[in-house]
This record gives sequence, C-alpha cells and structure tokens, in this order.
Amino acid sequence: MKTINHLMKAGLSLLFISILFSGCKKESDDSQQNDENLQYNLKITNPIDNYDVALGSKVTLCIEPDENMSYGDFEKHFYIDNQEINLNEIDIFDIDNIYYNNYAFEWNVSGLSPGSHTLKVEMVNGGTVEAREEITINIVNPKWEEIDITALTGGNNYYINDVFLLNDQIGWIAGYNSTGSKFLLKTTDKGTTWQLVNSGLNIDKIAFYNENTGVAIDNVGKVYKTFDGGASYTLVTDPATGASLFNNAMDISFSQTAGEYQVTARDINDNNKVFRVRLNDNDIIQYTDVMPDSSQLLYEMKFDGANGLIYGMEEDATDLQYIQLTTDNGQSWQGIPIPAPTDWLGGNNHFQVEGGAIAGNNIWLTGGDNSDYLSAFSAVSNDGGATWLIKTVENKLAFDTTSLFDVAIAGSGAYAVNFSAKYQPAMYFSDDNGNTWKPLYEVTTPTDNQHVNIVAFKGNNFGIATGDGILYRYIGN
Repeated sequence: MKTINHLMKAGLSLLFISILFSGCKKESDDSQQNDENLQYNLKITNPIDNYDVALGSKVTLCIEPDENMSYGDFEKHFYIDNQEINLNEIDIFDIDNIYYNNYAFEWNVSGLSPGSHTLKVEMVNGGTVEAREEITINIVNPKWEEIDITALTGGNNYYINDVFLLNDQIGWIAGYNSTGSKFLLKTTDKGTTWQLVNSGLNIDKIAFYNENTGVAIDNVGKVYKTFDGGASYTLVTDPATGASLFNNAMDISFSQTAGEYQVTARDINDNNKVFRVRLNDNDIIQYTDVMPDSSQLLYEMKFDGANGLIYGMEEDATDLQYIQLTTDNGQSWQGIPIPAPTDWLGGNNHFQVEGGAIAGNNIWLTGGDNSDYLSAFSAVSNDGGATWLIKTVENKLAFDTTSLFDVAIAGSGAYAVNFSAKYQPAMYFSDDNGNTWKPLYEVTTPTDNQHVNIVAFKGNNFGIATGDGILYRYIGN
C-alpha cells in the first residue's frame, strides 16, 4: 500500500528519487588539511571518515576534486593500506547540480578483513601527484543478511506491500510480482525461512492478534479476517446489508483490547475516520472523526499495546503536519501538530511524514519534502508526543538521501530506510534521537529495480527490511 500510495500521490516522484539517491554529495567546507607539496585539494565524500562498512558489501566511493582542476587530465589511483586497487568509474545521476563536481567509483570490499583500513586516493598528472586524500574505514561483520525468497514470489520482480511481526520469531510479508501473482509469506524463525500461506488475496495491509487470528486490507480497500493464520480470508461485511463493510480502508491494526481491531478509512462523505470493529460479528463499536478535511489521507497506523499512532497525512494550510495519538486503545484520539524543522530545506515547507513507529511513550517519525523530495527529516518524542526533537537531516554528515520512507524502533535507537538507488546505503541507524544517522553499508540495493522502503522490528533482535525485489533480516547487534 505504501508504494502504491506514493505512486498515486507523486506520479513519477519515486523514479525521481530512485535516480537521485546517491552516496555522493557536495561538501560545503574546506577543512581538509592539504599537504603543502600538493597543488590541489581533494575530498572523499563517500564513505565518511572512520565509518563502518560491512564485510562483503558494495560501496560507491565518491570523490570531489578541487574545482580548479581539469578532471579529465588526471589519472585516478586508489589504495587500501598502500596497496593499489582498481575501481571502475560509474555515472552519477544528478539533478540541479546537487552533486556538482563529484565522481563515483564502484567498490566491492569483500576482499578486506575485519578491522581498520586506510583508504587513499591520489590524482596524478604527468607522473606527479597533485591531489591526495586519506580516510579510515572500519570493516565490520554485517548486521543484516539478504534472504532469497524468489522461489516463493515467482522471481525477483516482486513488490512487498506490508510486513507484520507478531513476536520475536513469527512474522508475515504480503505482496505481488510483476505478473500479478499475489503472495502472503510467513516465517517462524526470525525471517531465516519463509513459507507461502496464501496466494489468492491481493493484500495491501496485514495485522495479526495471535498466530491464527488476523485481518487484512486488499488492494481496493476491502477488509478481510482470518482465523487460520492467513491461509484463508473472509470478507468483512455489513451485518445489515451483507455488502462489504469497507471499500476504502487505508490501514488496519489490533490494539490491546481483545476481540476488536481498528481501521482507518473514509466514510461515504469522503471524511477520514478511525473505526473500532468487533471481530466476530463485524459490528462497528465506535468511529472517530480524526481529520475532517477530506484532502488529507490517513495512510498508516501503528499500535503498541493501548498506545496508537496514525500518520502519513499531508500538511494543512499553515504547513503543519498532523499525527493522531491514542493511549486508550483507540477510544479517543488527539491531533498533534508537527511543524517543519527550523532549518528545513524543502520547497515551501511541504513536508510529509512517510514513516512512523511507537513503543510506549517513544515515537519516531521520518519523511521528506513531498513537493520535490529534496529534503529529509526525523522527529522524535520520548514523552508520548508532548515534546519533539525535529531535525532536518538532508546534507548532514554521513546522510546521503532525500527522504526516509519508513522507521522502526529497536532498543534505544531506530532504523530508517530510504528508496535508495544502485549500490547505495538503503538503511540508517540513529541512537541519539535522530540527531545523527549512521549509514549501514551492508544493506545495499544491487540492481536498479531493487529498493528498500519498509522496515519493521519486534523487540531488539527480530528485524525485516524489504520493498521491491529484495529482503533482508537482522542477524545481530
């Protein structure tokens, strides 16, 4: 649903994002210590000095020569621990000169052993080194591994709509492939292996109360329920008319209250509501008007016990982004305005909450500029939404993306994913309330049609990151 919603909202914006996301960026300072014998400055802009790179991963090495250099006149030499290596130059897709004067090279670090290594780049003209830069990289064991599910999805051209993790072992993913075939897959071993449990329903959203009882939304907004772990689904109908109870549901979730679930949807007057529905007899217990403005959609909903979060609504006329919070199992909801960061770089302050997560009083939000996707931000509250730390993260150190599409809380930190392009970091981690984000280079996207835009965690050790044509599972702290 998330991918479809973005395509509906932004047309070709995702294509724009997928080619724009590059690990290379324009450096704004000239703090490099220049060797007095060298004529020009040279910066390594990706990876960042003293950052971790996972064993066996692929990295886009980016350099920014001095603007006074004639790039084509120089030979480029690359060294690891003073041993020269050969790298192939690759294209940078640049729009509006955001990555002006950067050059990229494909680098597979699989031959390096764990530990610290010195990366050196030299630019040579006529046998003379005229520019040099060195940084330290740390090769570490990966925290994520790719899982091949193509035998269950009908090839690698598949698209994941939703992920639901029930406990520290059991989870489901729902999606479809390029031929239109649908699938619901289940794991009982933290994502190591998966089994096909349903191929008949085109599922956009899934939620489970226990291993057997669950609900789902299909691709046209109808709601279904299951009592056999997703093997079969029954349409949720109006008890009075027998017709589908919902035709435009957006998201679905279980709160702490047994025997009922929550649905965000639009009513017949096109107004946004949250419905509490009794599971057994399909009776609507209560509905709440949360956003009467029909131009704003309720894309996503998350629950942690009695605490719930709704997000993904567009900003209002005053450029405020609203979320909805509940602490009583959805009996009441409170709208919370989220202002744009003070250093926001997005066009006309048009910012969109793309991802959200809630764990007790901890709430994390991520997103980007919904007009041209040139900025990203995170917002974090540790007191149930009373106060927020809201940060613009576009162009910050070690952060090379233009929007964060999803976020998941894991322990004292959070993982966020972007819609990254070839060989770029698709995931970032923050353990300081979003002040800084660290790229995880092991979660790369090996081909142009593979993207990571969904991340989910249950507890500290069960994590799934997925999207289009690729799936990763978390394997260690």
